[in-house]
Amino acid sequence: MAFVQHALTGGLSESEKTAELDPQVRSLAEELSVIHLPEWHDSVGRKRAEPTVTTIKQATRVAEYLVQRGVRWHPELETIRWVPTPGGPPGAFDIGLHVTKDEDGAWPVPDVESFYDFDDIEVTPAENGRWCATHPRGLAVEAATKTEAYVGIVDQLRERIEGIHGVDERQSSDG
Repeated sequence: MAFVQHALTGGLSESEKTAELDPQVRSLAEELSVIHLPEWHDSVGRKRAEPTVTTIKQATRVAEYLVQRGVRWHPELETIRWVPTPGGPPGAFDIGLHVTKDEDGAWPVPDVESFYDFDDIEVTPAENGRWCATHPRGLAVEAATKTEAYVGIVDQLRERIEGIHGVDERQSSDG
């Protein structure tokens, strides 16, 4: 059960949380249990890998070892940060996106409109004679016509964007 909880949430199980762990070990273990890697480029700028999510099965053990070796997390040295997909399904295996600090040294909040950019929609014929529209944020629609497939993706993107803006408006009126 603990393994399933760990796999679904990406966090430490309750038994691991209640154990007496050094705060440095605990925070490092939480970072290591599910790692969100950004897009990877070589020295001349060619893309070598897409963003991905990977796990370390014995994160607590690895974290304890690394802390014993002198490894520490220093937030003031952080130059890149992973943030979850705006309005996306919560979960450890969300690809999300990576952000860097702005010129003021603050972590920016992702712009929903550019994150769900309509220009990223691709519509291609499927093998069964139908049309498939996809968006790199994990959305896909299959339809009888190219237009219907495109409109289906646009509707999904609009729902996500409006859902996020609705949450933003509710949060600003609550605060």
